[in-house]
Amino acid sequence: MKEENKNVLNTDFEILWTGKPAGLWQRFLTTLNLNFTTYQITNDELIVQKGFFRRKTDTIELYMLKDPDLTESIYQRILHIGTITVKIDSHGEIGKFGTEIKIKNIQTPAEVRKLLRDAIEADVMERKITYFDKI
Repeated sequence: MKEENKNVLNTDFEILWTGKPAGLWQRFLTTLNLNFTTYQITNDELIVQKGFFRRKTDTIELYMLKDPDLTESIYQRILHIGTITVKIDSHGEIGKFGTEIKIKNIQTPAEVRKLLRDAIEADVMERKITYFDKI
């Protein structure tokens, strides 16, 4: 019985990227250790953790995500940051279909978008998921 519990606690995932929002306000909060939003990309999930008094952690399986897009406003381009938006695809939960997830004000956004796109593709290939396009 104790050996089964060890297997449950032993999670096999590799953290590919970790970041925090880096806009002017978020940088100020980070210097005061008051920036409580963290983004992580693992080889299986996108994890968004927010909050101090009431911490909320959203985890989304990578195979459910589609089309990571990068948006950079003039303000973000000056600060070398950007926002990545991904959509939850149809084979996910019915209530979350079409929902957009925003990874806001992150540094090196083009590199993170490519890393996320490659991680999504690798997870889809690992799970042997096939897509059918509607014609």
